[in-house]
Amino acid sequence: MSADPSNRPPRQSREPRALRIALAVVGGLLLAGCVLAFWPPPGRPSLPANADARGEALEQALIAAVTKVRDPAGETWAIAIDPADINAWLATRLPKWVAHDPEFEPFAAASEVRIGSEDGAVVVESPVGPRALGLVGTVRVPLELAAGDARLHVEVGRVRIGRLPVPLSELGFDAAERVVAEIARLEARHPGRRFRLADGRIIEVQAVSCEDGRIKVRLATFPATASGG
Repeated sequence: MSADPSNRPPRQSREPRALRIALAVVGGLLLAGCVLAFWPPPGRPSLPANADARGEALEQALIAAVTKVRDPAGETWAIAIDPADINAWLATRLPKWVAHDPEFEPFAAASEVRIGSEDGAVVVESPVGPRALGLVGTVRVPLELAAGDARLHVEVGRVRIGRLPVPLSELGFDAAERVVAEIARLEARHPGRRFRLADGRIIEVQAVSCEDGRIKVRLATFPATASGG
């Protein structure tokens, strides 16, 4: 004896079920994306607690190193900088330079930027969106200058919001593009990466390398009579 087909419950359409599954998948991806975006990235660039003291100490140390009396025939020397000291300078000393000298105005926004370093690259972190959200965007910028190179090698690497990888969006690309553009502007103003001091001596940036937690720069000081200055 077979059941009367007319008494069977109507078969549910597959379309609503597929739609619910699709919505669940999309919702799950959006939730995962939000979690990753708000999850702080590992090894974030830091601002030291004693930022005022460290920022001023870095500035004074650099001035002393650059203006130091060296071998009159020319001398090569090197410095290693902790990115935390750079961040301290950006947060505490840069705003004072901007207020004092209009030439620093284009760098004003950099007071909110944090710099880190890893093997072969600097990491640039800056706030993203409304400040209340606490989101940060991170751009990895491979950067290197080897002895004999004509130009500093700079390119835009990966971009993240929190721990969420994103394409080179307008937001992320602009942050990295500013870094690259400013380096290009400095190279155009100072061909051969040479800077003249007030006493006529020449400072040349010969090499730049990035390590985990340290940026190393090799320089040379040439006498005022050096050619090509």
